[in-house]
Amino acid sequence: MAGITLAQLAALETEPLRKGIILNIIRDAQIFEKIPFENVNSLRVIGTRWSKLPTGGAWRRLNAGYTAANEGTVEQVEESLYIFGGEITYDRLLAKITNFIEDPVTVQTKMKMKALAYGWKDQFINGDLGTEPDGFEGLKKRVASLPARQKVCATTSTSAAPLDPLATTALARRYLDVIEESKKYCNGGQVDAMFANEAQILGIGRVMRYAQFNGNLLDVTKDTVGREFLTLNGKPVFDMGYKADQSTEIITNTETAGDAGADSTSMYFASFDKEEGIYGIQLEPMKIYDPLNGAESPTSPAMIRRVDWANGLAMFGSYGLVRLWNIGAPSAWT
Repeated sequence: MAGITLAQLAALETEPLRKGIILNIIRDAQIFEKIPFENVNSLRVIGTRWSKLPTGGAWRRLNAGYTAANEGTVEQVEESLYIFGGEITYDRLLAKITNFIEDPVTVQTKMKMKALAYGWKDQFINGDLGTEPDGFEGLKKRVASLPARQKVCATTSTSAAPLDPLATTALARRYLDVIEESKKYCNGGQVDAMFANEAQILGIGRVMRYAQFNGNLLDVTKDTVGREFLTLNGKPVFDMGYKADQSTEIITNTETAGDAGADSTSMYFASFDKEEGIYGIQLEPMKIYDPLNGAESPTSPAMIRRVDWANGLAMFGSYGLVRLWNIGAPSAWT
């Protein structure tokens, strides 16, 4: 599909400040290595989603015609852009300090970029217009409205206690099986990225070792800024990390389990595909600028750097996203 990732934008950027800020965001949000953003010319985008296919093909005799059949139906889907960003405001005197180990303005900028990265990642998974009307809806909310096939339960019963894949060899194999099932249900296996928390990602290898799996599914590769991340069957598995408080995980280990306990977690599978999957939309690439053009704020002795980005997610298909749920919290695996 047409679109550019933030990592590609950083590679093309020639202005040092913008390039550095974008790279700092990527360091703390590896999702931007993969998800493409397509420019749109409105704050609202309208598309169509297939609701029902037409009646299947028919057979006819020589010199006979086809009987009229039901046509396919579609539904209108609307996606919106939401404005995300922030400002770095620093005392004008900080720019004059030369006796430092690291430039204090750079420190403030890096801290702000880290917080922005954490905030966007949290929205990507947990965004809910019911609680944050100014931000887009994330994967958890979106998958809830998709066909039942897109919500894979790790256990054989949706009312069971969460899966402990280290309890028995059979359960370890089930864990690996439901991961494969989830991948297959995501756009027919066309998965571009998977998302989990740190304990879950480390747990995949633990389960494979326990089950004495001899395949070569896991590997490690590096992103644009040299950070390593896990791949499963060649597809990246991203650790979504923490919220801006740096203590609350974005994908928690305290989700509601099948037995109503608060001791499970999930894994998400996404296809970045315009027809069936999910992708980013933006009014323009992320804007990073000095609104005062190097001047001091008229209301305080401060300088400003601003990040402003009208962006969102678009999903006009029904089968490009899967949530694998009811996996036991890895810390409780036996």
